[in-house]
Amino acid sequence: MRLRKKHLPHKVDIAVLIGVGESGEVWDTKTDVPAYVEQKAHLRVDRRSTSTTSGQEITSSTFVVLLPENDVGPKAKVTVWKGTPRERTSEVIDSSFFDYRGTPNHTQLFLE
Repeated sequence: MRLRKKHLPHKVDIAVLIGVGESGEVWDTKTDVPAYVEQKAHLRVDRRSTSTTSGQEITSSTFVVLLPENDVGPKAKVTVWKGTPRERTSEVIDSSFFDYRGTPNHTQLFLE
């Protein structure tokens, strides 16, 4: 069973850092990616031992659901509510990938 585009009423832009060149950071950007977006408040503790914010609490105010093929990890940048007064670009602080038989497979992102 798969989550379908028709179940994702919003569009987001996703930028993933792919390297650093002579001019600075190089980003791979996908635009108008189907998504389901919620503005919520979540409190997370950064448990990544290699992170400069390890052990600190991070508040995630936006939750995004994507199709599995649009999976991205922490540090990617996501623009939500494009073209509205709520438009903002935030960094992914937590990412979960769900791929189980008989369930709607999807990716969940929590943004700063």
